[in-house]
Amino acid sequence: MAITFELVPEELGLRDPLFVGAFMGWPDASMGASGAVRYLVEKLNAAPLATWDTDDYYDFVELRPVSRVLQSRERTLIWPQGEFWTVRDVPLGSPAQDLLAGAGMMNLGGASPTPGSRSLVLFLAHEPRLRWRAFGRELAEFATRCNVKQAVFFGSAWADVPHTRTPIVTGWATESRLRTRLEALGVPFSAYQGPSSMQSACIEACREADIACASLFSNGPHYLPVPNANLSRALLRRMADVFMLDLDLQPLEEAGEALVRQANAAMDERTEFRDHVRQLENQFDRQGDALAPGEVRREQLRREQEDAAGPLNVDPQDVVRELEDFLRKRNQAQRDENEEQDGEGGQGGQGGQDGGDDRGKTPEA
Repeated sequence: MAITFELVPEELGLRDPLFVGAFMGWPDASMGASGAVRYLVEKLNAAPLATWDTDDYYDFVELRPVSRVLQSRERTLIWPQGEFWTVRDVPLGSPAQDLLAGAGMMNLGGASPTPGSRSLVLFLAHEPRLRWRAFGRELAEFATRCNVKQAVFFGSAWADVPHTRTPIVTGWATESRLRTRLEALGVPFSAYQGPSSMQSACIEACREADIACASLFSNGPHYLPVPNANLSRALLRRMADVFMLDLDLQPLEEAGEALVRQANAAMDERTEFRDHVRQLENQFDRQGDALAPGEVRREQLRREQEDAAGPLNVDPQDVVRELEDFLRKRNQAQRDENEEQDGEGGQGGQGGQDGGDDRGKTPEA
């Protein structure tokens, strides 16, 4: 295992560590999954634990190393690698605690029997291209060395859902008591069947290593291919409920609200976009079951639209391009206005009504 340790796991005295992981790439729509892990790293001041040289698992023609200029006429290559962090103490005390205690589910799966804290081991990497089974086994071995007994993996996918509704989070678990927690909290089971991700391969490897795993998947609007803090917040809120962690998600809520305001402004200026979102809202509000990760129902929606009022005269891909163009122009106008205010001695910076470009990118930081 080509892992370079910054800290020695056995010497950290981790408290019932929970492993939290995500993969960038296919299972990371709008950076919902990776944004959730990055938020924990920054918000909780996580300490670097280790880096994983994953050369054996990547095709560098598909996922190329990135060239960076360090000093004048000097360059370096940044190679894809896995990164691990750790947080020694995260407070317990989620609102879900009372619910689970009432259901007789306290101290299940290794959770602390009394209010206190537990540790986190955080992981983030690009989804590997090669040798998924070997990758999963190595990751499970690392988690075992950290004395991990529970793990949760995040994912996010695009679906036919509107940005004006709270993101759906589906979930499942490899262990019956974790499944009971998910059910008690109203997290719907996803019946998705089809091409899978590295997330599922790692969950299988962890199951074989006797690590109880949960999978949480959020769904984001297919027409909003930008970093979406709402997806990250939805994942972290569910994780905090399931594992009874006390997390401050207010910054993500503010960033998500800023993105919604920008998308709403685009709706006000583009009739086709507004009509498309309204139809998605109607579909979302009518359906009784949660969408599976990445599930789309365009054909069903098309038939309903034709039955009701004729076909929708808009291509969803055109909606994506129009929204990207609108957001780009709006953010550029905001920057130009801030620069003008700075030049006149004004405050500039963060004062825009829509939160500015930086807020919308909080999960990316």
